[in-house]
Amino acid sequence: MDKLAGLSRSMFVKLFLALAVSSLLVFSGLLYSALSSSREALMLQKSEDMEMFMERTGQYLDLYLGNIRNMLISLSETMDEELLADPEALRQKLRDQIDRNNGMISTLFVELKDQSVISSNQVVYDVVGHPELPRMLHIADETPGSVKWSEPYYSPLLTMKTIAFVLVLHNGSGTVLAEINIANLTRRLFELLQSTEQGFALFTGQGNVVAYDPASRIVPFKHATLPPEMEDRFVQELNEMPKGISRIEGAVGSLMAVKSNRNELDWYLVTLTDEDDFRAGTRNLLIRFLSIGALWFSLLILLAFAISRHFTTPINKLALQMDRIRGERFAAPYLQVERSDEIGQLSHSFYTMLGRIQELLATVRENEERKKEMELTLLLHQIRPHFLYNTLACIGSLAKQHRVQEVEETIRSLIGLLSYSIGRSDLVTLEAELRALREYMQIQNVKYANAFQFNEQIDPALMRIPLQKLILQPLVENAIFHGLAEKGTGSVLVRVHVEEGRLLLTVRDDGNGMTQEQIAAGITRPSSSSSEVPLGLAGAGGRFNGIGLSNVQERIRLHYGPDYGLEIRSEPGAWTEVTIVLPLP
Repeated sequence: MDKLAGLSRSMFVKLFLALAVSSLLVFSGLLYSALSSSREALMLQKSEDMEMFMERTGQYLDLYLGNIRNMLISLSETMDEELLADPEALRQKLRDQIDRNNGMISTLFVELKDQSVISSNQVVYDVVGHPELPRMLHIADETPGSVKWSEPYYSPLLTMKTIAFVLVLHNGSGTVLAEINIANLTRRLFELLQSTEQGFALFTGQGNVVAYDPASRIVPFKHATLPPEMEDRFVQELNEMPKGISRIEGAVGSLMAVKSNRNELDWYLVTLTDEDDFRAGTRNLLIRFLSIGALWFSLLILLAFAISRHFTTPINKLALQMDRIRGERFAAPYLQVERSDEIGQLSHSFYTMLGRIQELLATVRENEERKKEMELTLLLHQIRPHFLYNTLACIGSLAKQHRVQEVEETIRSLIGLLSYSIGRSDLVTLEAELRALREYMQIQNVKYANAFQFNEQIDPALMRIPLQKLILQPLVENAIFHGLAEKGTGSVLVRVHVEEGRLLLTVRDDGNGMTQEQIAAGITRPSSSSSEVPLGLAGAGGRFNGIGLSNVQERIRLHYGPDYGLEIRSEPGAWTEVTIVLPLP
């Protein structure tokens, strides 16, 4: 009874643990509230930081556009006919202008009236060429006199993507084009962000990427691309985001994204922050709360254990008394604990329970004896001399006719049928019961020259369902000897299916049928003996053998309960259908 003693101690421990758990639930609620407030404060701070960054970035981009516009207008005003007629002086002026713009511009081009192009890097331009240049120059023709800009495109001179700003010269003598330094723009935006744990992406009004941080750990990039390119899925989701704060899946998990309004360039900026940054700010607070909670819980456990030891001593004494009936010694002498408290009541209840157990054991023994008696009755009726004699005589007749294959099949069926009938196990599978039925039908068809057909309608999924042995065979035998024998031919159908949570096993024959009086008498009383009783389950005095079917009925109800058993339907002169109703395992 060491387990019971341990259980008694744990009973009190659980009582105090319940109190501890309740306290911890309150503690957890406070912790959740504190962490939520802390997280909201961090998110608010991060949002304010992002908005400030976007405001600074917007100002910088507006200033950026203003500087490029001013530079192009200044170039336009200083390019007179004399300068345009001197290519070398024009190239030098373009180079000087690039040196003065602090890295904003990478390359300058001037297209003259004769469609010749002067470049600030003429040597590379003459060698490499620039297939996109004509298309970029013509975007200025849409609105002469104002600065226009393109979508991102690849520049062979820079070996990277860039954006062109274009202006028609004031005197109409040509067009000036400036390719910006996107690498410098990206670096400047990264400096404004002032955080290596964040990321950003700058888009044009048409959703094309202008600049982004190629070294960001939170942005998903395509494999084997140099420089790294953002995944198309990620770029599309950023484009489809609404203005304001959203969440998106990045390379390290969930990201918080903030999308800005469009600026003067019709561009917009998306800033990205790893949500783990928000969780990092609450970890120290969480660790402190958990440490205090662990200390508190440990003290409650120690207190519960100390109190449980104070109350478990009388229960241990009761456990020693219970140990005396170990090994099902329910009739052993028992000394009741004389106490007036709850422990005494427990002792009295145990003594009452012991008496009830003894009564139930007597009932179980009586039921077991009834089962054994019924099984013995079934066994005695299974092995009938007439059946064995007739089967052996049939085998002898087949042997004289040299029908060797039928002799082998009949002997095999007889051996299988007898082995199945006298087997010790009362529970078999539906597959085994059907196998015995087939063996039985093989013997009968050999005797009666294949006068009877045996058919099955069974779902293969039901073949492994357990059921009591020899509950189908009595129905098949009665169908043959009292339904089909008088006709001399006919068929027996065995159907097994599930309906409304019950297992239904039906045997139907197209024999003589029965009246309602015969149905009522078939299960309730036995009939006289038969001249041939296959396995002793079919009689000759009536439609059913009372011994066989009443045995089946009682076995089913004894095993499964009174709600289950046999149901019989018949039409005299036409058919009979007997259904066994069993619970579905």
